[in-house]
Amino acid sequence: MQFKKEFYPKKIKKFNIPRSRERFKNKKNKNLIFLLEKRFLWMKKFIKNKKKIIELGSGNGACKDILKNKNIILTDIQKYSWITKKLDMNNLKLGKKNIRKVDVFIINHALHHCSNPAKLLKKISNYLKKNGLILINDPEISFFFQLSLFFLKHEGWSFKVDVFNTKKDLFKSTNPWLANNAISRLLFKNEDKFHSRFPEYKIIKNELSEFFIFLNSGGVATETLHIPINKLLFNLLYFIDWIIIFLFPKIFALNRTIVLKKIK
Repeated sequence: MQFKKEFYPKKIKKFNIPRSRERFKNKKNKNLIFLLEKRFLWMKKFIKNKKKIIELGSGNGACKDILKNKNIILTDIQKYSWITKKLDMNNLKLGKKNIRKVDVFIINHALHHCSNPAKLLKKISNYLKKNGLILINDPEISFFFQLSLFFLKHEGWSFKVDVFNTKKDLFKSTNPWLANNAISRLLFKNEDKFHSRFPEYKIIKNELSEFFIFLNSGGVATETLHIPINKLLFNLLYFIDWIIIFLFPKIFALNRTIVLKKIK
């Protein structure tokens, strides 16, 4: 189900990342902690015994805190005290010393801010070891996600772009908050099309998730109203999410989880 083929708010909202980190670190909002744990803890088995792990677009840095892995290098286009290295994924440069040296890249809710995701994936393949992995969470542009963006006007989306074109940016990369929330749907929904454009990768995980657990999280980068619940109720909501997303993915899914494995 599709609300509109394209929508961009007139004014792009800037998010307060230090405030987002403060909210995560003080752990007052348990709903938010539960959500972020769901987004990261599944990655543990993929990063076990890996020596070089780089997260792109680390934002509030929750990844390293939750996964408790000292080998994770936090990077972001903006330099905060918890960020290891300032890095722009729109112009990824890790130097020759990292060619075929990286075990895992993590991109959590940042890929939709990349102006040319196809170009980024090609560049990442140069730095990944053979059998190296890319672990991705990104918004899924379902009917309800489109509806929420339309009314809240945080970010936009467009289905009118060629997401596989490495030569043409989807939007100007001058503003780090610009986004196309249709990117993960366009890239990964048709796995055969993805593999034909990126023969160096194999999709080994491609799952949809999150409805109530996201809506009632209180927001990650922004603060929204929520009803505090305990972990038992959160897991119940997680189960309900699984059912309704299984039945009606185009309506309810708000998150897509992807694992790419470099095979060439």
